[in-house]
Parts: sequence; structure tokens; C-alpha cells
Amino acid sequence: MNLKFIINDYMIVWNILFTKSITDKMRSTKRKAWNTYKDEYNKTYYDKKSILQDPKNFIPNNDIVYNEIIENDDFKILKKQADKQRVDLMKLWDKNIKKINYLSKKIIRKNFRDYLCFVVNNEFDLREVEVLDEEGRIVIGKKYKSENLFLIDLIHEIAKKEIIIKEEDNLGIKDAIIELAILNEFGTMLNNSSCYNLGDSELSYLKRQIFPYWLMFLGIPKEDMVKYMMRDKIAFEVDGYAYEKELINMNIEEFIEFIIRNKRYIVRFSRLDTAEG
Repeated sequence: MNLKFIINDYMIVWNILFTKSITDKMRSTKRKAWNTYKDEYNKTYYDKKSILQDPKNFIPNNDIVYNEIIENDDFKILKKQADKQRVDLMKLWDKNIKKINYLSKKIIRKNFRDYLCFVVNNEFDLREVEVLDEEGRIVIGKKYKSENLFLIDLIHEIAKKEIIIKEEDNLGIKDAIIELAILNEFGTMLNNSSCYNLGDSELSYLKRQIFPYWLMFLGIPKEDMVKYMMRDKIAFEVDGYAYEKELINMNIEEFIEFIIRNKRYIVRFSRLDTAEG
């Protein structure tokens, strides 16, 4: 998997027009554009897909609204900030590429597509990293408390799109295992301390049920499991589980399907609705 981070004027303008206003001046500029070119403003909403599909060659049918925004001094400031963020993201990606490759080869065991990442100013604080799986496109413009949290969230969103299973999953097993892989194991790698407390609280009990098999999937020998139980604060009776040697030869999709097929033996369903953490 490789990510290419780019800046695109039209994508920045689109977010200025259709997400929250970052500055009072930009809010005023938007209001003026709306009052003056209402029809053109509304039509601009539908440009997003075309921008994502072919950013180099995108030409709006009517650029009057785009020009209104681009000529604003605040736009130039936002673009300059976004470009700095793009450079920072490139450095962050390069800094962690070895760990990302390890995640891909040793844990996911599946090749992900390359993605084109449109970086817009993080002051937009978009709700989430937007991964458009049909196009191999990502829109990034969200505030994060740390670089590691950003990287974990980014790869987590990509994994949810890239990991595909054929089995019927009505318990959230796929989501739980993707959390184990990205939020928990990859997070632990990045932070050099256990991150197995991270994730959706509604999946925590399910993940605890899967955890012994997860360790087998990772290739942890039976005699070393207690060490990981202590590290991650997830206790289970090691001798109560037959060691499934074939799990280490599966990719993550095959492992998810293994858990789904054997869920009657792995998950104590009666406690799913009442379990805490």
C-alpha cells in the first residue's frame, strides 16, 4: 500500500463551500457567493466526485463560484496551511513505513491498493477520514491529538474498505478483528505500549472472546501467551484452548471467516448484550 498526498484547489474550495466556515471572513465570502450566484453555488455541490476522479484535468462547467473563493486572501492562507500539513503527512508516512509494511505483511497478510489523498486544511475538522473505496481516494482534514492517532485512524478506515469477507457476519466479528489488527496491535507497535483498551466499547467483549485465537493467528507460541495476557490485560485459561496451528497461515480475511464459521464454539452469545469491556 502506498499513499500519495496532494493539494487540490477545487477540493479545498468545495470544503469551504459545503463544510463549516473556518473564519468570519470566509463565512462572509460564502454568503456573498450564495446571494450572488445561488444556482451556480448549488450546482458546485455535485462537482466533488469529478474532482476526486480526475483532479489534474477537472474543469468546472462554471468557475464563477470557484474564482470568488480562490481570489479571497483567506483561501491563500488555508491553502498554504494545507500544503504544510501535506508535507507533515508525507514525513509521518515515511517515518513509519517499516511498521506499516510489517502490519501489511505480518498481520493483514493482504495487499491494499494505493490511494490518492486529498489534504484539506485540518481546521475544517471533518468528522472522519473519508475513504472512497470505489475510487481509491481519501479526503483528509481532521484535527488529531497526536500523529500516532491520525495514522491509526487513517489505516483503520482504509482496512474497513479493503478487507472483504463472504461469510454472513451479524455479530460484528469483522469489525472486532479489524480493531484488533489496527487499533490494538498496530497501535501497540506505534506507541510501544499496549493499546488493547482502544476501540468501540460495544466490541470489547467480543474481542476478548476472539483474543486467544488472535494470538494464535499472530503466531504467538502457547508458552508465551501469558506474557501477552499480562501485557494487554486480557485473561483467559490457556489450557482451555486447543492450539489452532493453521491460523498463522491465513490472511486476515480467512481468519475472520474462520471465526465466523466457528462462532458457536468461540463466542458465548448469552453474555454479548450484558458484558462490560
